[in-house]
Amino acid sequence: MALINGTSTALTITAANLASGSARSSAAVTTGATQNLTDILLTVNALTTATAPSGNKQIIVYGYASEDGTNYSGDSGTVDNVDGTDKALTALGSPTNLVFLGTVYCAQGAAAVTVHGVFSVARAFGFIPRKWGIVLYNDLGTALGATISATYSEQYYN
Repeated sequence: MALINGTSTALTITAANLASGSARSSAAVTTGATQNLTDILLTVNALTTATAPSGNKQIIVYGYASEDGTNYSGDSGTVDNVDGTDKALTALGSPTNLVFLGTVYCAQGAAAVTVHGVFSVARAFGFIPRKWGIVLYNDLGTALGATISATYSEQYYN
C-alpha cells in the first residue's frame, strides 16, 4: 500500500479584506468516499497589506464538523453561528466550541506578502469528519489583503 495525496481542491470562503477582530466561515466540504482515508491536509493562504500588523499578528484557523450533514459543531445560533455556508460570523464564543486547527503568524512588518499555513484536519478533530469547514479569525490588528484562499487534499492508502 502506498500513501496517496489526493487532488488539491479549493474551499469556498470569501475572506478578502477581512477586518481585524472579524471571523468568516467557509462553505462546508463533504469528505470523499475514498476508502482508507487517513487525513485531510488544509492549506490557508492569506495576503497581508502594506500596513504593519499590530497586536497578536496572527490569523487563527478553526474548524467545524457535522456528523449528520445538518448540525454543525459550534452552531449555537448566537455565537459560533456556523451553518455550513460561506458567511461572516457575528461572534465567536469565549471559549469557542469550534476546533482549533492552527495559527498563521504574520510578523512581516509593513509589507504585503502571502503567508501560508498547513494543517491536519484529522489531528485537530481526532477523527475525519463526514462534513467540515473552517473559520478564519483575523487577529492581526489590521485588515487582511484582497486575496485569501484555502485548499484541501485528502490522503489515503491505495
